[in-house]
This record gives sequence, structure tokens and C-alpha cells, in this order.
Amino acid sequence: MEKVEQGALLQVSGLTHLMVVVSNNLFNQSGKVIACPLLKNAEEGPLHIPLKGYPMEGCVLCEQVRFVDLSVRQFSILTTVRYYDIMDISDAVMGMFDYQSI
Repeated sequence: MEKVEQGALLQVSGLTHLMVVVSNNLFNQSGKVIACPLLKNAEEGPLHIPLKGYPMEGCVLCEQVRFVDLSVRQFSILTTVRYYDIMDISDAVMGMFDYQSI
């Protein structure tokens, strides 16, 4: 199986949208990844992070986190998201789990 790293933009068989891998490289060694879909026509927002300057542009929907078992699906790596973009995406995903004071 091809090595998949954080920030990879994947086309995965059986999934409609491209997926951006948000899980770290240690986790990804298991053949499984945590990823968020990239949609062309989504509006920007706190959990919709825009990706611009790539062959495939759109917004990453950070609230739609998916567990994807790449060991049982065919996939291809299209490109890698820039470091500062994956930081914004990861921050949005992790922000959904922050504690709030009451």
C-alpha cells in the first residue's frame, strides 16, 4: 500500500468527494486515515476551510470528519496540501472538541 501522509488529497473509490487527510503520519501507518471532504461549491465559514491555488479548489468541510480504511479501498494521491492549509484544517477539526466554560 502506498504511504499516505497528513495533508494528502485523495480520490477514494466509493466516495463522491476528494478527501484531505487530517490524521498524523503515525496514525496513517495503520492503513486507516481520518479525512475531511473537499467540496467545490461550499461556502467558506469557521468549519469550511477554503483551498485555493490547487488544481482542485473548494472548501474542506471540517465538521464532516470520516474514518477511511484505505487497506480495503482503492485510492490515489492527487497532491499534498500546503503545511499552513493543513494547520488551518486541523485547528478547525480540533476546535470542535475544545472544552467550553459554562
